[in-house]
Amino acid sequence: MNKIVITLQREGFVVLFKKIFRRANYKIKRHLKNNKPNRNRWRHLKGKYKGERVFLLGNGPSLNKTPLYFLKNEYTMCFNHFNILDERLNWFPDFYMSTDNLVVHDIIKSVDSIADKSKFVFLPDIHFRGDNFIKKTKNLENLFWLEQIHGQGFSTELPKVNLGGSVIYEGFQVLNYLGFKEIYFIGVDMNFQTHTSVKNINAGETDIISEEDDDPNHFDPRYFGKNKKFHQPEDYVVNFILNNLKYLSKVADKFNLRIFNAGYDSKVEFFPKVDFKDFFNLSMEEKESLFNECLSQNTSYKSVSDFLKDSQSLSEKSEFKNTLGNFSINEEQGIALIAKAVFSHIPFGPYKNRYYFVKRDKASSLN
Repeated sequence: MNKIVITLQREGFVVLFKKIFRRANYKIKRHLKNNKPNRNRWRHLKGKYKGERVFLLGNGPSLNKTPLYFLKNEYTMCFNHFNILDERLNWFPDFYMSTDNLVVHDIIKSVDSIADKSKFVFLPDIHFRGDNFIKKTKNLENLFWLEQIHGQGFSTELPKVNLGGSVIYEGFQVLNYLGFKEIYFIGVDMNFQTHTSVKNINAGETDIISEEDDDPNHFDPRYFGKNKKFHQPEDYVVNFILNNLKYLSKVADKFNLRIFNAGYDSKVEFFPKVDFKDFFNLSMEEKESLFNECLSQNTSYKSVSDFLKDSQSLSEKSEFKNTLGNFSINEEQGIALIAKAVFSHIPFGPYKNRYYFVKRDKASSLN
């Protein structure tokens, strides 16, 4: 009832009626669907990674502060347009997931290539907004369908998943079902800004489409960039997500689930905090080897020393406008420069307190 009152106050009767109709329509479709084959498939996944640890990656700007190459030999779950980051990494997500209907419409176009690289992909079968995604893709052996259910909770009866306002909430439920008992999340910043260079798709709702490559809320300005559809991060939506994460922090012990916030600049304060960089017991040689893998797999350079022979060292980010080729710069200024430089350069880092920008024409022909 409280949610109905808020919707009526914020969005008016017409939008409220549309949402009530949409929910009723979803329940009818859900009731008529034969879920038995899907649920039988899910039984083979239960406890598959019992007792293991996993890293859940949100897509916030703080990922640029995080040496993601450390995750080469870890289990990872990633979401939505994370694949934009592939060109900077030496690994690919084990588990890939998307549940926002507007985003899934984009993701499903390339789900075959995603499924080729991931162990498992998770998408909603019939989205609670009415989209039937099963009809939009062929059967894939490692594609598993989610059944979304309304109401606060934390489902252990997959493929049923409780909605939490963000794909990460459903991700926690999937990882728990897979048997992971330690989940470390990063990039879940929750420091959203209103995206201004957009236009509304549906009057009175949060559905929008971007007009520029200037997304301020993710690790890359192209994430929800030009012509991408998504939902405006209104305050009431962000608060809804935070409330559900707070709920999860209170019930996690019930499921023998340990969740840690290993990210930077995160507003999520309900879970124990650990430092990502201190978490890994890597020698300097191991760090260098992992970072060199990022370069060698994505560019024509075999190592950072190879790169430095063919690059400039910048003192200030303002010098970038006069830079024609590769360059390196201190970590703080490099992170600030990504939003501008990523269109002409691929950024790698942080490594040894610096960021390394490779001109795109130096990228490997394999990408």
